[in-house]
Amino acid sequence: MDINPEGVILSTCTRVAALLKRRNIHSFIGSSVLDIFPQLGRIEPGLTPENIRQGLPGTLDLTIQGSDTRSFVIRWIATPSYPLNSHGCGWQLTGLKIYAGPFPESDRRRSAPNPAVPETAANLIKQVSDIIITTDLEHRIIYWNNAAERFYNLPASLAIGQSLRELIHYDYLNTTEEAAYETLRERGIWEGEATYLSGAGKKSYLICSIRYVRDHNRQITGIMALNTDVTEVKLVQQDLASILDGITDGFFALDQHFRVTLWNHEAERITRLSAAEMIGQSIWDKLPEVVGSDTWQSFHKAFKKKMTVTFDQYHERNDRWLEMSLYPSDQGVFAYFKEVTLRKKQEALLALEKKVLELNTARRMSLRSLLNFFLKGIQKIFPGMYCCVLTLDEDGRSVRLLSAPGLPAIYTHAIDGLPIGPRAGSCGTAMFRKETVIVSDIATDPLWAENRDLTLSFGLRACWSIPVINGKGEVLAAFAVYYTTAKAPTEAEMNTFERVANLVTMIIESRKAEDRLIRQELNKQKLIAQAMVDAQEKERAEIGKELHDNINQILSTTKLYLELAKNDHKERVSLINRSADNIHSAIHEIRNISRNLVPASIGDLGLQDSVADLVESLRTTRAIHVEFYPAGNFDEKIGDKAKLMLFRIIQEQINNVMKHSGARNLIIELILSEADQCIELSITDDGKGFDPGKAGKKGLGLSNITSRADLFGGKVTIQSAPGQGCKLRVQVPIHT
Repeated sequence: MDINPEGVILSTCTRVAALLKRRNIHSFIGSSVLDIFPQLGRIEPGLTPENIRQGLPGTLDLTIQGSDTRSFVIRWIATPSYPLNSHGCGWQLTGLKIYAGPFPESDRRRSAPNPAVPETAANLIKQVSDIIITTDLEHRIIYWNNAAERFYNLPASLAIGQSLRELIHYDYLNTTEEAAYETLRERGIWEGEATYLSGAGKKSYLICSIRYVRDHNRQITGIMALNTDVTEVKLVQQDLASILDGITDGFFALDQHFRVTLWNHEAERITRLSAAEMIGQSIWDKLPEVVGSDTWQSFHKAFKKKMTVTFDQYHERNDRWLEMSLYPSDQGVFAYFKEVTLRKKQEALLALEKKVLELNTARRMSLRSLLNFFLKGIQKIFPGMYCCVLTLDEDGRSVRLLSAPGLPAIYTHAIDGLPIGPRAGSCGTAMFRKETVIVSDIATDPLWAENRDLTLSFGLRACWSIPVINGKGEVLAAFAVYYTTAKAPTEAEMNTFERVANLVTMIIESRKAEDRLIRQELNKQKLIAQAMVDAQEKERAEIGKELHDNINQILSTTKLYLELAKNDHKERVSLINRSADNIHSAIHEIRNISRNLVPASIGDLGLQDSVADLVESLRTTRAIHVEFYPAGNFDEKIGDKAKLMLFRIIQEQINNVMKHSGARNLIIELILSEADQCIELSITDDGKGFDPGKAGKKGLGLSNITSRADLFGGKVTIQSAPGQGCKLRVQVPIHT
């Protein structure tokens, strides 16, 4: 309703007509407000031509009471309007029936609800948390709800009538205010985000919606702005983003439908997929190659069974390993992952090196076969790397192919026999200079001038080479890697390259020194034989001493008794009895010596029973407590010589314990180990112990034990320390 201070013309009464259903309000067109309102009901405050000319109040309450109509109140909002005709500036009245019954006096100063809102929701809208503002088409505020009062710290009485675009200033996200209203004019609605800075300096984040307000005839009557304060959500999101970006692992979250809800910067870096293209999308749509794989199964397992799942994932396309952990939640699942390619390759390389060293130690493969096995393994771990080993010919002037399992056979045949020199490719130059040579681009490097065309014709573009040099500084060979793309080594690649080259050097040098090792082994056997001779001489000396110091004395005394018995008739019987006892003792001593020299039970009863017989004889002396624990049918696994060797070692160690340890207990264990294919003997005492490194002359018995074991390929270890007893352990292969 527009009115002019002179004629007070009613130009629009469609809202009044809608509210007064049973009254023919169209008959009021052209009439004055002073004529219309008194016919409809009671107007507060009262209007006269004089106060209309001075200016209308902010609100007018029209109370309508009828015999067939329930009482209600229409609140009219009066705002100045631009000139509508030649009479000058007028007023626009916007009214709404807000509730039935008397209009409370205490609420008269409050602003009217948005005329576009149905009457039953008017009071509710004022209480909602969203900010609701309506303006006329000139952006003058005509409605300002409670949420707006709280957010902008401005009461409705001061806001209504002001220009919204002058009163409130926003910073629009990804657009401008002019562009937003241009979109509104084109589409009838604009939605987006904006920030608002209060007078106190507080920054707030808003989700905004601007749309036209229309009457029941679909005519535009104003503009409504609906703003939602999402500051807390934004701050939480910023904090969460900061936390996620602080996580060193890749991180993402999925909802119950496998849609991505979070995707941090590290996840972007590792996958090269941005958060913008992932968030809100099904992870299976973005990564279709994973569907049906073990990874896909692991995600479904975490979802269905609500359990933590950790697994490694290999991407063959880009030769990369990822370690992933899945943690289920009520909303879906959280996934942490990190690239572990370097660790996986190092583990694989370590396992390969261990296997190669075992094969090299066993000497079951030729040098060429061993290097082929090693280089094939390297190429499997590092796809795109092609390895070769060239040796130096006996003339010291040319190279000979030793191993190149990944290179074309025609190429390897062509380079076999090429001379070394200052510009002889990578390997020939490395051998000549005795230093590492890195050629990152064969096509341009002068070192490859003579063989460039040949090498490039096979698609080889880069070659790095390290010479194999022995301890004397002599060049034995060269290890090289080729690539089909021009490239220089990274620090990690260089470390791996040098590590592989070192093992190749060790293998070649060890094989070159094999003859020297054989000669050393022959010398060792001579030393062992000499030690056995020394042991035999020691045994003879011990026997001679026993015969001289013990048996000889017994027999001499016996002879004296018999001589006396001839002449002494009174003591004859006593002397003869003494002689008989001495002869019995001599026989016993001789039997002991014989048993020590060649125990008949070894051949007759076997090793186990022979040791048991020896233990039983020790028990009768009560000088030491001895226990014997045999395990396994070892008598059938070794020959008589090996049995005798083990028996002698037991005798020798028992003698050492009795003489030097002061032990009270002795445990002998003789065990057949099927898994290790050996017989293990251990002799443990609780004596005073000793330092094996400082045994000195007392170690002669231990030396004899070691020499006996060496003859049968056995291994002797000693565990002892002062005050902690001693454990002698002997392992003898059963094939002997």
